[in-house]
Amino acid sequence: MGSELDLPDEFRSEVEAAFSFLLEEAGFAGPERTEHGLLFRGPGLDVDVWLFDGREPQVATGVAAVGPDGIRGRRAWLDELYVAAGCGPAQDVPGSAPTRRSTIKRVHQHATALRRLMTGLSAPELSQLIIRWSAPR
Repeated sequence: MGSELDLPDEFRSEVEAAFSFLLEEAGFAGPERTEHGLLFRGPGLDVDVWLFDGREPQVATGVAAVGPDGIRGRRAWLDELYVAAGCGPAQDVPGSAPTRRSTIKRVHQHATALRRLMTGLSAPELSQLIIRWSAPR
């Protein structure tokens, strides 16, 4: 990535590359540009990858269950789903991104964690995990 790109553009470019497995292997469409990042729409799931570039910059990935009618249901954060599915500790999916380099590193860590999560669970199983995890306690 060259210095000619600002961080949000560089972030989106890295997300598009790192999460390309969603398009190539998992039947997702997109990505669609959002206010804070990119959205990938897949069979039964939406994946949002955001950059919150404020006082404490963060990279966050949300996974939402989508019903057969296309209505988006509950959403859970990737780090929570990763732990709940037994893929590893939350530290595998860090969010803090105080520098340009750490932001790009976080994108790749999130993509790796999502790929691992999706390898172990089908879309319907992942949707059920989201529903269980995000239910009021």
